[in-house]
Amino acid sequence: MITGVSKFTKLSIFSTLSSLVDISFDDDYAMMLGYTEEELGRYFAEHMEAHRRVLGLFAEAYRAEIKRLYNGYRFWLYKGENVYNPVSINLTMANRRPEFELYWAETGKASFLLNMLKRDDMLAVDPENVSGLSKEDLDVSDLRRFTVPAMLYQTGYLTIGHYSAGLFDLTVPDEEVRRDLSVLMAGLVADKDTRWASSLGVKLRRAQWPAFFEGLSALYAGAVYGSTEGKPHELSYARCLKFLLQGQGFRVMQEVSHAGGRTDLVADHPCGTYVFELKVDKPPKLAMTQIQRRKHAAPYRAADKPVWAVGLSFDGRTRQFKGGVAEAIA
Repeated sequence: MITGVSKFTKLSIFSTLSSLVDISFDDDYAMMLGYTEEELGRYFAEHMEAHRRVLGLFAEAYRAEIKRLYNGYRFWLYKGENVYNPVSINLTMANRRPEFELYWAETGKASFLLNMLKRDDMLAVDPENVSGLSKEDLDVSDLRRFTVPAMLYQTGYLTIGHYSAGLFDLTVPDEEVRRDLSVLMAGLVADKDTRWASSLGVKLRRAQWPAFFEGLSALYAGAVYGSTEGKPHELSYARCLKFLLQGQGFRVMQEVSHAGGRTDLVADHPCGTYVFELKVDKPPKLAMTQIQRRKHAAPYRAADKPVWAVGLSFDGRTRQFKGGVAEAIA
């Protein structure tokens, strides 16, 4: 059996092994390379109970977090069940640490993927919303024609979200992969390493606003916008910020609708909730005024943690970050 990113070398493989059968989309094998819910309960019940006690969580909350972090890979088309990443489950149960660890990054990255992403339109691809692809679109055997979504799929950063009438919608499989992909994307967009991204996340959590805004200047100074975008929309700037924050453990929601309107971006963390409004060619104070007038922060005030309103401004000509303002919501 050959698994992983072997399709990159499909041509050379088939030159010597011409009778290989590709089972990538065969429902009979769809649950072979991961743990199902039933298998997790059958084989790891004692391990999960021991780890749950270390974490101090109720059983239901523990299983929900395990699923959020490690479950979501889909290899079936018509009938099957999504599976857990077996490596992450095995290491989690073996280590039993007092917090959930993210093991995806330790499994290694395909350097070819990194090189591919460096020269492509980074913000032209939204990993959470890739739709309408055929099987041919997911083939990477022809190195002259493959796309970023195909590379992300073949390397495990994306999985099948929906399939119908020969077309695939792809999605990020789980939170563990989402964080690592976000770190990858933010780092490549801004040409910064993971330590820099981590330090910026710390500044936001500590509400060190001058330092955080200075970091955003560096982030967008290195950002690459696709040639097909023309004048980038606010969503393009928000997507770059989303990559950064997701990679640092924030739960990020974009274009959040509520009774008062629609918020550009909300980032939630145990340290606080941050409500962002982005403006292009308009002052950041106007963004703050909009947050206040439309009560964008109202849905989050009941939580027992700080809530911050953050207005950001960008220059539509230079595509750079111009400035920001932040205000605590009482």
